[in-house]
This record gives sequence, structure tokens and C-alpha cells, in this order.
Amino acid sequence: MLANHSSWWDGLMVFYLNQTIINEDSYAMMSQKGMEDYPFFKKLGAFSVNPYSPKDLVVSLKFAERCLQENKTVWIFPQGKEEHLEKRPISFMSGPGYLYERNPDITITMVTFYYTFRHDQRPELFIRISDVEENVDDPSSRAERTELLRHLLERKVDEMKEDIIQEDLSKFSLVLKGFPTVSEWLDFWRRKK
Repeated sequence: MLANHSSWWDGLMVFYLNQTIINEDSYAMMSQKGMEDYPFFKKLGAFSVNPYSPKDLVVSLKFAERCLQENKTVWIFPQGKEEHLEKRPISFMSGPGYLYERNPDITITMVTFYYTFRHDQRPELFIRISDVEENVDDPSSRAERTELLRHLLERKVDEMKEDIIQEDLSKFSLVLKGFPTVSEWLDFWRRKK
């Protein structure tokens, strides 16, 4: 599972999605600093990665590879850090390309998160889960495969953004709704009069 990363909430959304929709034995790669700051993520299935240490990076990728070989799901935020939702090009580290190169039978799924305010006081999070349709076996090098995956993730985020801007919400289902907003309470009381 490759997901874009623009908010601290993304890690909790991975946990929520896995508990409510995906229901698989999942592990999520998380920065070592994030794990140190928020150790509860380890209880949710996160494992650390330190992209600044080649040795630690290899250890984390080997752990991810073992999980894949045991038919477990591995979540990766290939940006390696939170970036603004609109930043282009999206940063993309080579770990997913490395894992696919060594495990070509795995299924790559893109998970895109898009946070926005639309017509309400409450922020909304749109999530889209889609398998990769393109053939990622074609690129001859890991760098080319990484660039292809980066482009695919970026395109998925942009397609979802366009659906939201055009108010085409037919491809989304409401999964969770927050508490009523002040305007919803005011509308409720106005209708009661």
C-alpha cells in the first residue's frame, strides 16, 4: 500500500482503514523520529525507518520484505515525510521500487488522502483505494520504476482532487461522520421553530 503523506493524521487513518475496511495483517513504515515522538504507533503495527542511515534503511526494508513474503500488508508513505498536499512533484523514495524488484508478485495498491474544507465548518478527508493498473515490470531500472510509481501516485491524488473540485462525489462513500457543527445545530433549532 503506497499512500501520499500530507498530514499527521495519515498514520491514524491507515490504522482506521485497516480496522474497518481492509482487515489485513498490516504493518506501516514510519520515521524513526515519529516513532520516538509517538510510540503508541508501534502498538498499531508501525515499524521504524531512518532514511538518513543506509544501514537502518536496509534493516527496515528487509523487515518489510519479510512481511510481504508472509502475505502481510505493508503500508509505505514513499514521500518519507509530510509534504504539502499540493506540492509537485511529489517526493518519492526508492524503497517501494526496491521491494517490488525483489518481490514482483506483490500487488501494489495506491491509497490517496485528500484533506479539504468544502461547504461545511468541518474539514473533510477523502480517501481513495485503487490497485495499480499499469505494468510496473516494464521499467528497466529501479530509478525508472520509482519514477513511474511516483507519477502514478501523483496522478491518483490529482484525479481525486479534480473529482472533489467538480463535486463529483459519486465515487465516494461516507464511512465516518464527526460531531455536529455549530451551523448544523443552528439549522436543527431553526427547523424546530
